Amino acid sequence: METKEVNINRWSVVLGGVIVQFCLGALYTWSVFQKPIQQMFGWSSSEVSLAFSINLAIIPILMIVAGRLLPKYGPTRMVLLGAGVLSLGLVVSSRTTSLGMLYLGYGVLGGAGIGIAYGIPIATCVKWFPDKRGMISGLAVAGFGLGSVFYAPVATKLVESYGPLNTFFMQAIYTIIGVIIGGRLLKAAPDGYVPDGWVPPVQKAGVSNKTEYNFTPKEMLKTKEYYFLLIIYTFANIAGLMIIGHASPIGQQVAKLTPIEAGSIVSILAMVNTAGRMFWGTLSDKIGRVKVVFIMYLISAATMFSMNSLGSYWLYALGVALVAFCFGGAMGTFPSVAADFYGAKYVGMNYGFIFLAYSLGAIIGPRLASVVVESSGGSYEMAFLITGGLCTIGAVMSLFAKPPKAPNFIEEKVPS
Repeated sequence: METKEVNINRWSVVLGGVIVQFCLGALYTWSVFQKPIQQMFGWSSSEVSLAFSINLAIIPILMIVAGRLLPKYGPTRMVLLGAGVLSLGLVVSSRTTSLGMLYLGYGVLGGAGIGIAYGIPIATCVKWFPDKRGMISGLAVAGFGLGSVFYAPVATKLVESYGPLNTFFMQAIYTIIGVIIGGRLLKAAPDGYVPDGWVPPVQKAGVSNKTEYNFTPKEMLKTKEYYFLLIIYTFANIAGLMIIGHASPIGQQVAKLTPIEAGSIVSILAMVNTAGRMFWGTLSDKIGRVKVVFIMYLISAATMFSMNSLGSYWLYALGVALVAFCFGGAMGTFPSVAADFYGAKYVGMNYGFIFLAYSLGAIIGPRLASVVVESSGGSYEMAFLITGGLCTIGAVMSLFAKPPKAPNFIEEKVPS
């Protein structure tokens, strides 16, 4: 395991984490590949898009596994393992001759690689910054968003010039090179690390005044607060991923946008999503996580309820931007919520269990929109009302969210 020296520059660890996430984010240029692959092989949209759905579903599962292995192997080895699996998946995708190969390469191996590497920078950086958890979580996950923003136009040009399969191979090369560069900067913080001059806030009842209590995953899963957080986080993912997955067709239906105009909304969405990860995460350090979650859900609810009336380009762009801004904020804030509620020591595994909400949102959100459109003759209105209602419930639930009480006896444990 890497050194635990405290005299290293902790900001260099953050830089490494952002670089790693930036490289991983390149994979989320999927929309650039979807139609070219359909045209190349004559497959249907639903057949091709299943590769992306498999990818999303696998990520949280491998995050949990990677979090368990992190203390033993350290952050550098783990992100390199993840990048290796991801790059292997991209190489397999580049040799696609059947749907099965695409599902294995982009879906299974791609999702596994991201799942292994994604949570490592978050867990590592959070432990170095107990004084700035929200900001650092936001920065770490913002790197992922920046990667998708930067690589989308690059991937578009490459696909046009070399085709989708050759572009997958190029992605494999720059992914592994970038993660090697960023991964070498990741160093594990000593357990209970406290920066010079920072005084930890008063801890919750039943916990030593010297350190927070670190719940193992097994202990976390026994608390009702875990399921409370999982439900709240799922609501945010349903709303956010529904809009992300249908931003272009919604714009064409609601605001009567042309395909080109609707496509430009997708670019705005990606940039605002990234900004939201940093903004809300930083704000949560100043006013508290629960307040930030409440505000984000309230904004999302109001926007979803009014979405059907946003009948111009700029009004629709504003609506999508607000939802994406708050969705990005949830992605940037909930890692810190996990550390605040359950301690930083096992946050890699614990956040993986909470991040299962992402898989649920990825399954429910886009599918909800599709079912509503098919059953209502092309209208998204009921989908907006349902997701607005879920965000409203999430806002109310957040007011009752509080850290669980620690067990009476505090002792060091092996995670289980």
